[in-house]
Amino acid sequence: MAKPQYQLSVDDSAQLTFDQAACNYQLMVETQQVRDEFVARLNEALDGVPGVRKARGRNVDMHRLLTEMGFERSTQATHKWLNAEAMPEKENMRMLAALCRVRTEWLEYGEGPKHSGDKDDGDEKESNVIAANFSKKKAKPGEIAIPHYDVRAAMGHGQELPTDYIETIRHVTVSTEFLRTQGVTFTQTDNLCMITGFGESMNKTFCSGDPLIIDKGVTSVITDGVYLFTISGALFVKRLQILPNGIRVISDNEAYPPYDITGADLKNLIIHARVLLAWRSQRL
Repeated sequence: MAKPQYQLSVDDSAQLTFDQAACNYQLMVETQQVRDEFVARLNEALDGVPGVRKARGRNVDMHRLLTEMGFERSTQATHKWLNAEAMPEKENMRMLAALCRVRTEWLEYGEGPKHSGDKDDGDEKESNVIAANFSKKKAKPGEIAIPHYDVRAAMGHGQELPTDYIETIRHVTVSTEFLRTQGVTFTQTDNLCMITGFGESMNKTFCSGDPLIIDKGVTSVITDGVYLFTISGALFVKRLQILPNGIRVISDNEAYPPYDITGADLKNLIIHARVLLAWRSQRL
C-alpha cells in the first residue's frame, strides 16, 4: 500500500514533502464530537450545582452564577456551550469548572477523575507507578506548541465571524528550526495558531479543510500575502494585494474573480491574522 505523504505550502511557493512523524504534527479531531462530549460532561457537572435547573432555565441559572463570579459574556455565549455550538475559552473553562467544583481537565477533555482527590477507575490500591499525562505534550526546547482554533474561515463566499473566535480544539508541535528554514517569520510565538479553511476559492494554494498556521499579531496588510479577515462581518481567507487607493482581494482559483476594496469600504475591512503555512496531506 502506498505510504501517505504530507506537504506544507508556503503561500504559493514550492511545496515540501516530509514524513509525518519527523515534523511531529497531529491531525485534527472531529470538532462536533469534541463539543458533544464536552456538553455531556458539563450537564453532568451542572446537575450537582445548587440553583441550576435541570432543563428549561438551565442556561439562565448558569449565566447568573457565572456573572457573579466575574463572567462578562452574554447568555448567547453560554447558550452555545450548552448546545454544542461552541466551547469556552480557557479562562471561562476554568471558571465553569470552579462553579461546578470539578477538575478543569475533566470538564474540558474528560481526562482523569471528575473531582480533585478522586481516584481513577481501577485505582483500588496504592501504586508505585508515577502517573503522567501524555495527552497534552509540552513543547521541548527548539519547538513551538501551536493551538488549533475552531474558526471555519470561509474561502468561498465567506461567513459570519463566530462569537467564540478563540476556541481551542487541538495543539500541534512544530520545530522552530523547520519554520526558520522555510523562511517563515512571525511576530511572536504566542501569536501563532491554526485554523481550518473551508471553500474552494483558494484551492490552488490550499484545499478546503486544510489547517492553516496563522500569525494573529498581524492586524494590517503590511505586504501582499494571504490573510484571515472580515469584510462587513463576513469571514474570509484570501490573498490581499496593496493598491495605491485600496486593497485587491484575490482568489487563487480563477473561477472567483478578484475585486477591490476602496474608499469608505476600507473601514469595514478588519485584518485578523496573516496566513503563514497550510498543512496538506496527499496519498500517493
